Amino acid sequence: MDGHLERVASHHGWWSETYDSDYFGNMALYHRITLDNIRRFLSDDTKGVILDAGGGTGIWAIEMAKIGYSVVLTDISQGMLAKAEEKISALRLDKQIEIRVSNICDMPEFSDGLFAMVLCQGDPLSYCGDYQSAVREFVRVVQRSGTVIASVDNRASALNWIRGQGDRGAIEKLLATGDVVMPQERDGPLYMVHAFTPEELRELFESNGLAVERLIGKPVIAHRLGMYKSKDPHIQDWLFELELNHNADPAYHGWGGHLEIVGRKI
Repeated sequence: MDGHLERVASHHGWWSETYDSDYFGNMALYHRITLDNIRRFLSDDTKGVILDAGGGTGIWAIEMAKIGYSVVLTDISQGMLAKAEEKISALRLDKQIEIRVSNICDMPEFSDGLFAMVLCQGDPLSYCGDYQSAVREFVRVVQRSGTVIASVDNRASALNWIRGQGDRGAIEKLLATGDVVMPQERDGPLYMVHAFTPEELRELFESNGLAVERLIGKPVIAHRLGMYKSKDPHIQDWLFELELNHNADPAYHGWGGHLEIVGRKI
């Protein structure tokens, strides 16, 4: 494992202790939007196996297993996978979810066309250090006409990470290349992240043999309204409907904290 991936793995191993509480405490709407988007592309036939690539603590592997799919969950962080294993065992989903340590940029352990769908949620494409290789691997291991769904960091939103630092060089680098050092709210290793524009993300998929079927920002409205973390279920339902009505509109993609793309293997 190279130095970049070691830093990413170390950070996520450290983060594994609080990852789920952070995620579900602050990102309930994000989760709901993501699940809605994935469900749009699931086959009625649950015999196909889904790859949850860079799936961390198993949030999406567990969602898919509950629906009835078999899932292979991978990550480079053994700490994250240890937490996933605890949850999967407690839910008695061991027979449906296989856990493996794996680097999304190089997956020789998986044969060509093995998976019906590839999920890459939580932005591993932005963190992996070689997103071109990762997408090529996704295309290789997914079946023909199979679907790849991935979320990434949004370049427009990434400006918010560094605007208070006053680092003109970092701002110029982000705007020119999409690369920025991931800021940490707590102690932990620093590493480079690639934040995408919608056009760049679309080109990445299309140039690797994936026909883009959907591109959304998530969320695009809630942050602007300052209601993202509201505990009022009526407000959450209202925000969810607003997101579904607007998050696929290119006019709002720049507002998204993240971008999510769906491609089908040609």
